[in-house]
Amino acid sequence: MNDDDGAGGTLLGTDPGVRRHQSMQRLPLDQNGSSLEQNQDQPPHIVPDHRGNLHITVKKSKPILGIAIEGGANTKHPLPRIINIHEHGAAYDAGGLEVGQLILEVDGNKVEGMHHQDVARLIAECFACRDKNDITFLVVEAKKSNLEPKPTALIFLEA
Repeated sequence: MNDDDGAGGTLLGTDPGVRRHQSMQRLPLDQNGSSLEQNQDQPPHIVPDHRGNLHITVKKSKPILGIAIEGGANTKHPLPRIINIHEHGAAYDAGGLEVGQLILEVDGNKVEGMHHQDVARLIAECFACRDKNDITFLVVEAKKSNLEPKPTALIFLEA
């Protein structure tokens, strides 16, 4: 179910050997260039908190969650990041989760400090658990996070 390439990238609930990355778009475009929502009759269940994080609930409406992540404590990206949302998964149908978001919690379990495979396992186990009809993510946009390393450059000028 999980495909790890050693660089901290994992596909959750997608076909083995299929890899997509940031360049893949979450929503297809119609002829006019507008986004086509899969589930237009129900808006995504998103609750922002006072820190700017988003609590996003995904109904287990499909057999697969359909997200791919990279990152974890043992990689160059300490927080897991969504790198793809598969169009045939529950996450795509629910809306709300977007490529580039950093995952802070899964069903109330903090993921900071967890290794990549442990985060992938947690997500898979929470999605597979039949005690609940949904899975909840606490996410933040990468640009709003102080937890991700920022690119820096030092420039030395001689006078």
